[in-house]
Amino acid sequence: MHLCRLQLFFFFVLLSYVSTIDMRIVCYYTNWSVYRVTDIPILYPDKIKSLHCTHMHIAFAVINPVTLRIEPSEKHDTHYTDAFDTPLYLRMNSLKKRKSSLKILVAVGGWTAGSEAFNNILTNSSTRTLFIRHTKQFLRQWNFDGIDLDWEFPGDIERGAMNNSREQFNILIKEIHESFHNESNPFLLTAAVTADPTKIDQGYVVPDFCHYLDYVSVMTYDYYGTWDNVTGINAPLYGRNSSAEDDDDGQWKNVNTSIHYWLSKGCPANKLNLGLALYGRSFTLANGTDSVSIGTETSGRGLAGPFTKESGTLAYFEICQKLRVHNWTRVFDADAQAPYAFSSSVNSLDTQWVGYDDLQSVTVKVLHAKTLDLGGIMVWSIDQDDYSGLFCGQGEFPVIRRIHDILFSTDKNNKQNSFLTTQATKFRTKPRVSFVPIQRFTTKRQKITLTSMQSIPKSKIFNRGAKKNSPFYFLFIVWVYYLI
Repeated sequence: MHLCRLQLFFFFVLLSYVSTIDMRIVCYYTNWSVYRVTDIPILYPDKIKSLHCTHMHIAFAVINPVTLRIEPSEKHDTHYTDAFDTPLYLRMNSLKKRKSSLKILVAVGGWTAGSEAFNNILTNSSTRTLFIRHTKQFLRQWNFDGIDLDWEFPGDIERGAMNNSREQFNILIKEIHESFHNESNPFLLTAAVTADPTKIDQGYVVPDFCHYLDYVSVMTYDYYGTWDNVTGINAPLYGRNSSAEDDDDGQWKNVNTSIHYWLSKGCPANKLNLGLALYGRSFTLANGTDSVSIGTETSGRGLAGPFTKESGTLAYFEICQKLRVHNWTRVFDADAQAPYAFSSSVNSLDTQWVGYDDLQSVTVKVLHAKTLDLGGIMVWSIDQDDYSGLFCGQGEFPVIRRIHDILFSTDKNNKQNSFLTTQATKFRTKPRVSFVPIQRFTTKRQKITLTSMQSIPKSKIFNRGAKKNSPFYFLFIVWVYYLI
């Protein structure tokens, strides 16, 4: 009897372990973050103390539009310099000494890169072959495990993409995949992609695209910003609770709709990473406004943060500073399942407002990803978390740690209250709002009803699907046979 109990115990330990072993936490690290002039330590890759990420992407390298070679975008990526000493690529690769399973990829492209180089690669089979050969040489030279393609965006004519780039990009992805898999130790091939349904249709042959990639990171953020002229949360999980006849183009602007659109187009759930932004989009409210809610008129970008120094955005740790030191007010929006905050100087000439993610909203989004059986979470970017632990009162890398704790949790009872309770409650805030169940993609808005998280079956939160657990069903059969 004791032997049977022991066998049963170890079986369920194994089952819990495998249900999370293949999940991903993909963390981007920006090579320009070392330029910050601050009183806090610079986050060099080799100084990252807690390695909760399964994959690290160093952003960005560029593609030379003439030679079609990948090149570093900053001298300190590949060269020793007086200012930064050891090259960032070498610093990043040194992390493998502490975590051998860590995969390190170079991210190529980005918003400012445009489409010229990608267009030139897609010209014909010879240019594609040349790019693939150069890419493999670059990955071997710097000991990268793969490449992350961040073209923003194929099919987007307004941003310079060629007319047939959707189909040609698909051919390129297929050929890179085949070339990589001719190696004894294949390189990883991944992509960062749009969350906009229109751009998805314009730029990707989704079933084939996802088939040839190891994973796809959906940039489920930047839904709202100063380009809207009204306040909005950077990455709402759900859309606003409004009438069905409201047919504005903002209907798709939420994480849930974007992920379901990728799924509906044929991308397997286990290939998708749900993107999380560790920054908020900030605004300056219009003069004379007496409102601080979502949709309030703005006069422009929010003031630059003291550390990142970019108007219109604030890093998570800068937002913590606003809340804890400058007495900003935090409000958790029930519809969006995400917070916003505003400065205490309401009705002044420079009232500040930011929509962002914190531990509470991140918790809900990671549980959402697990419920959908997604492959993991993508984070932009690790250097915007409170990596020093000096700002949020939540220790070092609080957001990355929260993602890891939930994503890799094997506690079937899931202490939900402890996950949802965030130390941010010490700030002025509205009462905590419970988790909203998944809204399947639909062309019409639905009325949102708040429910408790207990309404979601635990099996949906913790199981990874029959296909992924099939080896363990086999083990279960063997175990039962042994008992008999």
